[in-house]
Amino acid sequence: MHTIPHCPECGAPLVDGMNCCEMLGAILAWEWSDPELMQEHFLTVASYNLQHPAQFTNEMLTRLGEVYVQRLDNQLPIAEIRRRMGQATAGSTRVRKPEAERQPTLRHWRMTIANVYLPNQPVGAAGRVRAWAAAIRRERG
Repeated sequence: MHTIPHCPECGAPLVDGMNCCEMLGAILAWEWSDPELMQEHFLTVASYNLQHPAQFTNEMLTRLGEVYVQRLDNQLPIAEIRRRMGQATAGSTRVRKPEAERQPTLRHWRMTIANVYLPNQPVGAAGRVRAWAAAIRRERG
């Protein structure tokens, strides 16, 4: 029996042989020709990072979660997000865990990057990113 490989962190299936990180790269590439999608860059990257947390410190994930919720709930401006995250990561503050400390833990999500990346279908990706972010927001509380 052949099983479809799934992401060890978010549970997403491979799409056209691409893993989550590769799908993220494809979506980011679409931004260059889609101004609406480019406006959602923060939500794209933050949604990916919140569903793939093993590489980040707990403090970084907490800070990211805070600005993510404020962006979704209160339209926190991107400039303010940059300022806050810049302060949180200033100096020698570590945002990533050393490779040896990264322990991916599977958490199944209702919506993942595999629902946003539709091969050769960049049209509508911004709306899919917003739906993905809203789903994460509901599941995170």
